[in-house]
Amino acid sequence: MRSGNAGPVITSVVVAYALGTSLVAAAVLLVGDSTALGTILLFGPRWMLVYPWLLLVPLALVVSRQTVMVALFGTGVALFLAGGFEMPFRTPSRMSNAAIGGAEGAQPLRVVTYNTDGSRVLASRIASDVRAWNAEIILLQDCSQESADALLRTIVSRGGPAPYEMHRDVEFCLLSRIPLRGVVSKARLRGSRADGRAVRFAFDWNGTPVSMATVHLPSPRDALGAARHGDLSLLEESIATRYAASRATADWVREGAAGTALVVAGDFNLPAESPALRDHWGPLRNAFSEAAWGFGHTMFAGPHRARIDHVLVSDDVLVRKIEVLSGYPTEHQPVVANLGIVPAEK
Repeated sequence: MRSGNAGPVITSVVVAYALGTSLVAAAVLLVGDSTALGTILLFGPRWMLVYPWLLLVPLALVVSRQTVMVALFGTGVALFLAGGFEMPFRTPSRMSNAAIGGAEGAQPLRVVTYNTDGSRVLASRIASDVRAWNAEIILLQDCSQESADALLRTIVSRGGPAPYEMHRDVEFCLLSRIPLRGVVSKARLRGSRADGRAVRFAFDWNGTPVSMATVHLPSPRDALGAARHGDLSLLEESIATRYAASRATADWVREGAAGTALVVAGDFNLPAESPALRDHWGPLRNAFSEAAWGFGHTMFAGPHRARIDHVLVSDDVLVRKIEVLSGYPTEHQPVVANLGIVPAEK
């Protein structure tokens, strides 16, 4: 490896960028929801930190092995810790082999969650989208009146080989092929969106009781928009509101789930690296982190891309497959998960 007089310069740049990337990752993972800087970094375009390494790694190759090792370390930090890239190597460690086998052999439960952003345009195509998803449970957040009316006209009334029943509650549209019981709304109990909104329901899947909830937690959009113009005053209030809403909603969701498999899906407005997501929802597993490849961005606003729409599952739920769809006329994109439910013991 020879680099001439440029070697020390390249090494310095590689080391400095690796250190900077590591500091960003540490801030995101440790204080992402509790400080203004951490929140800005958490919702910033962190995935772009990977691109400089496409140049720095080849440059390091002509300097020294030590520089290459630093460059590869920095690439890993930028990709996995700061950028949130996932690889399907995690396993539900607390699930026994027998339980995994039972869940794999059972009929899959297909679930779709989608924040439709209140889109009126979506109403013209939502019926065909629902048919294409071909899911047992479809959970729509920010479901506009136009979309709800279109669903009632074309899905519920016409039915088909597997007609849906539909529940609409404030901003949620819930479609199910499975008879539901105990549909309860946190929106009615708690009030405003600042408190976090959720709907909880239960059903039996192949004789096994399942609890499910869809959530929509408060967004930091307004506070981050003000911060981009130099006003940080809204961030502190947003941090406190969002943290409290996440904790209260997580507690409420778990209230009715004792003794059942649990699935929670929706717009958490918390990236996968969020400390609040770990603190409040940590007993549940993140389906995308466990079974998918890639960044898995579900919300696109220019360079600001984030995975804030999640499917979380308890230890008696196996994640067979999960993917983020694309091509929808909204900032958010649908998430589709195929799940396996551990059969109840006879």
